[in-house]
Amino acid sequence: MQFVLLLTFGIGLLAWTAQGQTPRTAHHAAEDSLTVFQLPPVLVEATRGFTAPWGEALPLLMLTRPPLEVDFRPALTLTETLRDLPGLWLADRQNYALGERVLVRSAGWQAAFGVRGVQVVLDGIPLTMPDGQAILDPVDPAFVRRAELLRGPAALFWGNGSGGALVLSTWPEPPRPGLSLRLLGGSYGLRRVGSEAVLRAGPHVLAIRASHFAQQGYRAHSRVRLSRLGLQAGLRLNAQTQLRLTLAGSTLDARHPGALSADELARDPRQASARYVATRAGKVSRQFQLGTTFVHRLPTSWLTLTTFALIRHLDNPLPFAYIRLRRQTAGLRTTWTHSRGPWRTALGLDLTLQNDNRQNFPNQNGTPGVPRLRDQRERVSEMALFGLVQHTFTSRLQALAGLRLSYLHFALSDYLLVNGDQSGRRTFRIWTPTLGLVYYPSATIQLFATLGTAFESPTTTELVNRPDGQGGFNPDLAPQYLYGLELGVRHQDTKIQAELTLFYQWVRGRILPFQLEGDGRTFYRNAGRTRQYGLEAWLQVRPTPTSQLRLAYTNARFRFEEPALLGNQLPGLPGHRLALTLQYQPGPLWLEMTGIMVGPSYADDANTVRVSGYTTLDLTAGLAHSLLSGIDVRPFVSVQNVLDRRYVGSVIVNAGGGRYFEPAAGRSVRFGLNLGIP
Repeated sequence: MQFVLLLTFGIGLLAWTAQGQTPRTAHHAAEDSLTVFQLPPVLVEATRGFTAPWGEALPLLMLTRPPLEVDFRPALTLTETLRDLPGLWLADRQNYALGERVLVRSAGWQAAFGVRGVQVVLDGIPLTMPDGQAILDPVDPAFVRRAELLRGPAALFWGNGSGGALVLSTWPEPPRPGLSLRLLGGSYGLRRVGSEAVLRAGPHVLAIRASHFAQQGYRAHSRVRLSRLGLQAGLRLNAQTQLRLTLAGSTLDARHPGALSADELARDPRQASARYVATRAGKVSRQFQLGTTFVHRLPTSWLTLTTFALIRHLDNPLPFAYIRLRRQTAGLRTTWTHSRGPWRTALGLDLTLQNDNRQNFPNQNGTPGVPRLRDQRERVSEMALFGLVQHTFTSRLQALAGLRLSYLHFALSDYLLVNGDQSGRRTFRIWTPTLGLVYYPSATIQLFATLGTAFESPTTTELVNRPDGQGGFNPDLAPQYLYGLELGVRHQDTKIQAELTLFYQWVRGRILPFQLEGDGRTFYRNAGRTRQYGLEAWLQVRPTPTSQLRLAYTNARFRFEEPALLGNQLPGLPGHRLALTLQYQPGPLWLEMTGIMVGPSYADDANTVRVSGYTTLDLTAGLAHSLLSGIDVRPFVSVQNVLDRRYVGSVIVNAGGGRYFEPAAGRSVRFGLNLGIP
């Protein structure tokens, strides 16, 4: 990791030196950053996220983080980075071996680890695999500059596992050459160093970032070591053509403290589960991905081609087994978009292949034992064709229609053969239409309505975790289907951005997690229909030139409709959530205060275990100062959970043995320093 940071520092110095060799005025430098490196708007839209050009008729929100917020908010998790978005529920488990719970409305609520049912895209490259699972280890929240959140069914754009979509960008805008370094330390043994360098040569831009994060953790047996590397190159081949290269990688070594029972939580929320300590549960993983995006503009249309490849190595000791997974994924996405008169059309092809080699062993003190319990190869392929049409009837009225056909194939090859050949196949063919309408009563107001659909197949992990203990795929587990209706209004001007959305969704064949008594392993089954409805409100306003207020509120109900659970709430999903952030910048001082209020929820389908709501308050103060030669020095201090509330940040839904609870950290303090060399 030291080599990565030195490489980043060296590239930054090269960029600084190269810039210094050509005298420029401040005016020319600013002009270059805004014109030479900013692509034509149509190309920018194509590289950011495919949903953005069609977002007027969709429940799509875009959050752009200002530079001072990126510098001074010491974001260690996406929970801190994206807490200002309604409809997005992020729960920090204080457990890097599992990752954060990321939910869009209810999509992804059953995930035992990682992200489930939500399409996540980082710098144009999908992190969500064809089976619907995403691992966010390569995402460094501190460098996220922009987020696009599609809160309704997004299968038209992204296919399987798209109950919502989260498109993240770390690209600095505008990409000004220079080097930045951030040092961070604080409570629970926190140490983090991060660096970013931007280099430009003519019309081409290179951005490279690296970070290393280490912490003992709030809870026992929760130590983590996490290193990340990211690189992006924007190449301007000619006036009509751009090529973007993206690389991201991570190495993770994390201990797993497990969840607690109610008695254990009351006695000491910082303790770890004895089973997880005894078996040295945790995770060691390496994940790297490479992608290219080619965009070519024609007189009335543009063509986009994205290719990507991903490699993941995982060693995962757990109480019930030692899991070893080797994953290889590759895919391509091509879209052709055409505009002529009142019509805008798009045609696209997606193809993704996933290859997993999975082996399970007995866990012998954190090492693989004998005999081998499972040895199999799991392959998933998704191929899809989709098309969209948008028609502008008048200057005030537009309509959108789209249709996608997805072909999803699972295949398992059993190499163990101790109880017969458990090889098998599962195939799903699914149509997912979308309709949208947008009306502009005035230049600053939009009214929109959307009817969307999505599907969510079982992941390979869900299919092979069979409660009967057999190998192969679970023949009784099927996809779930989501149907959603949105009605909303947006307002946007130079001072106020606001949106209010009403939604109603129903799910058929809901995939539910459950555990049996004993080792804590999670299994899955299909339930009947569930429904969910509510409202989401978002407000961003500048009361004065030196202040900004953000408000995000979600009020939703998630209900079972199957007879055995009729009227019960889906566990792990609070009905209310409010995030209020105030930023104030009097001169060189930058202040931020964020309050979060979360309502109560339940931990089990039967709604017998209630989880109390909570309120937290975070405070951050930073100082922007320039030394000689234009070097920026920006120290800051941040206090998380100022009121030192004891609360449950996340739950294991339907956990066996009553071990539902994952406690959140108490009060913590962080001190940081940003250094910037222009």
